[in-house]
Amino acid sequence: MNSANERKFAMVLVAIDGSDLSMKASKFAIDFAKKYASKLFAINVRQIPVGALYASTVGPVGEIIEQQEMEIERCFAEIRKKSADANLELHTETIGHFKSVYADLVEYSERENIDLIVIGSRGKTGFVKLLLGSVASGVVTYARCPVMVIK
Repeated sequence: MNSANERKFAMVLVAIDGSDLSMKASKFAIDFAKKYASKLFAINVRQIPVGALYASTVGPVGEIIEQQEMEIERCFAEIRKKSADANLELHTETIGHFKSVYADLVEYSERENIDLIVIGSRGKTGFVKLLLGSVASGVVTYARCPVMVIK
């Protein structure tokens, strides 16, 4: 990549929600980051059930949140292993869901100066069969950097 017109991808973000497509996106992101010697960010935006806004985090809601955290940690562990095997620098993080999932991902990407976002075309959110996926669509629409959508 010697040409001044070619884009450098020093910082690559992959959005992880535990879905098969997000894990497929992570594999692509790892391969891409290895090719370009990029730092990889695997980011999960915590999905808090609507009822949790009004209920205590104990009982059934607490169990749902705990299950989500365990599932994401399993995903992160798999990504850590594959990234280590590829000799990649990796940062994993779960961030809060303060606005919308796509807005949180876009803001994170801007704050961290991400050069490329990799995201699955659909995730685990409720309306998975309707469109491209509301999260992927929002990221594509509002991100200032290139977005690669994995099917």
